[in-house]
Order: sequence, then structure tokens, then C-alpha cells
Amino acid sequence: MEQLTNTGELLRAAQDTASPSLELNDDARPNSADPHKSWARLTEAPLDPVTLKRHHILTSKPNNKSAPYDQLRTRMLSHMRVAGHRRVAIASPTAGCGSSTITANLALGLARQSDLRIMVLDLNLRQPSLIHLFGLEEAGPRFSVLTGSKRNFDSTCLRVGENLGLSLNATPVNDASERLSHTNTAELLDHVEREFVPDVILLDLAPLSPMDDALAALSLTDCALLVARADHSTNTQIDVAERTMAEHTTCLGVVLNACRFAREYGNG
Repeated sequence: MEQLTNTGELLRAAQDTASPSLELNDDARPNSADPHKSWARLTEAPLDPVTLKRHHILTSKPNNKSAPYDQLRTRMLSHMRVAGHRRVAIASPTAGCGSSTITANLALGLARQSDLRIMVLDLNLRQPSLIHLFGLEEAGPRFSVLTGSKRNFDSTCLRVGENLGLSLNATPVNDASERLSHTNTAELLDHVEREFVPDVILLDLAPLSPMDDALAALSLTDCALLVARADHSTNTQIDVAERTMAEHTTCLGVVLNACRFAREYGNG
């Protein structure tokens, strides 16, 4: 079972250096002719509650198990609003920390706020997993890897309900860093902001080590969360990853995953 601990302390807000408060409303967003039409043309895909539960996706409805993710969601939104951020990356020091599971839980938790539009992009191109976590292997149109094509994005992005978009991949690629560094990728994210006007774009990234895929993607973001796993990540790995992340974007803080004994771990 995935567990989050100490979310109140693990998110840092850079209050002294933050930009003036910016509400996430239509007046402050990029120009778009009609985002409602853009969302309406996406293929709708229902999610199976049994599959979500089996993959530890617990936030489609408010409950005791969703509470830690809901606290993380609310604090993250608060910090993003202060700084005027919309693109937030979720990354980990190494593989196996549960960053994709946290991304999926944040996505559904955010989508419960009907006044928000949420877009999720799986940018872990070498080992995409969100499509599996959401149980959408056989649903919707044919999925394809990120190519920088606006038409490709619009035809393969799925919509859950009225306000959650999922751009997922089923096929791994080996040249992930090169694709993410290409100008087409930056232009595609600009297209998403302009046409769909999301309040939050969640970007699920590859681990920060050993490949450089996450570094290439971090330059496209406004801020990021680092997900570490208590029974897997070492203090050194967390420190190095946090410093690396801070060199490329605003690091909101570290989320400690699967920690049953937070005090003992922190003292160790």
C-alpha cells in the first residue's frame, strides 16, 4: 500500500522570492478561442474503479485513504497559485519510488475540483506506466509516443469526465532525451496551454538517475515535486536529486512515500 507522510512539512514554499499571487482564472491564462470545444473533441474514457484500487489509485472519491494525497494536492495548488505556476513535474531520484502512482492520485484528486482543468502527460518515455495504472491499455484511440505533433496529441489524448485530460503512452522509446529536448516538445506544451487552457499540467518524468531524460524535461516545467521512497531511497540519493532538480526548476519539496515509521527514518 502506498503511504505518504508529513506532507505539511515536505512541501516548501519560497515565500520571500515568490511572484505576486496569481489566481488560476481564464483572464490570466493564454489566449484560446474556446477551450470548451477543445476539451469536447477529446475521446472520453471511463476508468474502472476496481482497476484503480488494484493499482493503489485511491483519490477518485474523497475518503480516509485519499486524505494524504488531498493534503498534498491542496498545498501544491496553494504554492503554485502564489508563484503563478501551471506546469508541475513529478520525478524521483531512482526508479521504484512510486512517482507515477502519486501522479495518478494527484490527477484524480485535482479533477474532483470541478472548477479546475487538469492535463496529465506521461513523459517517462522509456518506461511509460500511467496507461497501465489507469487501466487504459485497450481503451480509446491508438496511443503513440510523444512526437511533437499537435494533431497527434489532440487525436490520442483522452478525457475523463469534463476536466481531466490524459496523454499517455504505451510504447517505450530509447531516444527519450532527444525527443524531450526537441523544440517540438516545447511547442506542443505551448499548444496544450493555448488550446485547452488547463489550470494544472502534471508531467510524470523518468527518474533523475541514471539517464538524463528528466533533466531534459525539467526545463519545460515551472516547478517540481521529488518523490522518494523510505524503504528504497537513501539520504544521499535524495539530497543529490533535490539539488539537481533545483538547478533546473523550482523544487516545491520532497514527498516521502511508503514510510511507516517516519520518525525513525528521519532520525536515521
